[in-house]
Amino acid sequence: MRITGWARIQKTGPGRLFALAGICAVVYLFAPLYLLQFLALFALFVILGARLYSEYLIRRLRVIRRDREIRCFRFEWADVELTVENTGPLPAFMLAMGDWPGDLAVFKDHKRLATLPGRSRLAFTWRAYCSERCIGSLGPAQLRCSDPLGIFPFAATAEERTRLVVYPAPGMAGVPNPGGIPLGKLSSRNPLYEDLTRRRSLREYRPGDEPRRINWKASIRNQADQNPPGQAPGTPSLLVNEYEAAISYPLVVFLNLDPYEYTLSKRELWFERAIEAAAALCLMASRDRQDLGIILYTPWGTETPETGPATLIKPSPFTLLPILERLAAIKRPRGPENQTEQGNAPQPAGQPPGQPPGDQNGGTLRGSTRSLLDQGKRLPYGTRLVYTGPELPEEDYIALNTLRAYRLSLEYLVLDERRLSPLAPGSAPRYQMREGGYDIL
Repeated sequence: MRITGWARIQKTGPGRLFALAGICAVVYLFAPLYLLQFLALFALFVILGARLYSEYLIRRLRVIRRDREIRCFRFEWADVELTVENTGPLPAFMLAMGDWPGDLAVFKDHKRLATLPGRSRLAFTWRAYCSERCIGSLGPAQLRCSDPLGIFPFAATAEERTRLVVYPAPGMAGVPNPGGIPLGKLSSRNPLYEDLTRRRSLREYRPGDEPRRINWKASIRNQADQNPPGQAPGTPSLLVNEYEAAISYPLVVFLNLDPYEYTLSKRELWFERAIEAAAALCLMASRDRQDLGIILYTPWGTETPETGPATLIKPSPFTLLPILERLAAIKRPRGPENQTEQGNAPQPAGQPPGQPPGDQNGGTLRGSTRSLLDQGKRLPYGTRLVYTGPELPEEDYIALNTLRAYRLSLEYLVLDERRLSPLAPGSAPRYQMREGGYDIL
């Protein structure tokens, strides 16, 4: 990282300098004793030298941050390293170094006191505990020092900061894979999904193998190796191609961020757990090299003609980091009186507290269900669509079954303190999330 400048310098003003220098000058000019004049002149030189020393150090001290950006998961410790450099020949005595931890509540050793010799540098490392998801900053760093006599202290604040991105806590989601469509990136054990452009190996011919699988060139070379010149030819042995079986299915996570569809007593806990489940699915898809996308349902957020109240990141490669950043930026719901932020929407007028919109009249679908129906019709063929959020009413599940007509693989990851009731035969798979722990299911 580049060497930073100073955003703000606080130092003792010229008032103390003029006062001390004036007293010494008056004593030197009007004192009748040569000893007092000598002492006054000596003190005057000391005061001016201390001021010059302090001004010189301000221009020779620098702060270098190791990282412009730190990314980590929730409940992890992040190491923040700074280097304080003294580019001049004069030492900095009793140099106090400190870094501002931002909004973090738990941190270790973010201040240090040391003496920095001339033309040297000192590494300063402190640790921050990321207890909450966030996108924030660490810093600025501040140095406090003075001249050797401590007459003219100063405090310099660095202008550089470190961007901190705290992702949701990592989890393990062991959701089985659907069938998918052929010719993809994911390995499959089903020979029906063999990719004829990706040959894996050769094997001997077996009765029943298709003639088009025979590799005639390799068979001829193998026959020549087995029958050297001068020997009678033996029984010809044919070699058959084996191919990689691969499937493809984009994964799209629908994350329900409507706080009023969650149980009021466990709203904050379940809201965070749903975000962790969405992150676990994204990490699982990234390990399998799947095309990944997400739909963030924010009912009172910014609406667009294309997506309505939902924010869509289309399924494509290399979308894991943008998705995790969006999940890190989601604000936790604190109550019905909150501002209109993502995940912190106010209750509409006339709506009973804690009751989701669309449920006050029997038979109507929830807003998240309507958004899922609308967004599912626009997804690519063969997409694996996973709903993540609170339990839905039975009529919502019945309505969502119509998405199968668009060749989607629909699944549900739901939160409910009760045991899930069985759905109608032929419904999409539904899994119940655990309320806490590393394993989501």
